Amino acid sequence: MPIRGAHGLIGKQVIDAEGVELGYVSSEDERFLTIAEGPVGHLRLGRRFVADAGERIVLRGPSRDLFSALNVIDTSGEFIGIVRDTMETEDVLDSLIVEDEGGQMLDVLLEDIRAIDEWVELDIGSEQLYEKQPAS
Repeated sequence: MPIRGAHGLIGKQVIDAEGVELGYVSSEDERFLTIAEGPVGHLRLGRRFVADAGERIVLRGPSRDLFSALNVIDTSGEFIGIVRDTMETEDVLDSLIVEDEGGQMLDVLLEDIRAIDEWVELDIGSEQLYEKQPAS
């Protein structure tokens, strides 16, 4: 992996292969890059998604392809559903679209995600997630 053992990634922009921005690296460790997105959000992204670490951190593909079909769990470890798509706003990744066990599509904001690696781990409980959904 090109960034293993590298230093100086803090402050670099993280984008997917199509140029959609996820945020900026705020810290790093052996397994994860912590991406600051917005004033409150911090997302830990598994290094396995990284293709290149030059001027910017570039992911191995489009975020919708990389994260599609990942399982999603809430803060207590309960299964929520499976990532089906992503939503971008002005070339910035905004949220993941998750299908729950009943077939309902849920909009999961990046600020509510703790980590993305082998699965997506939320920073909120399932009740909070459902409360945040727009009324039908």
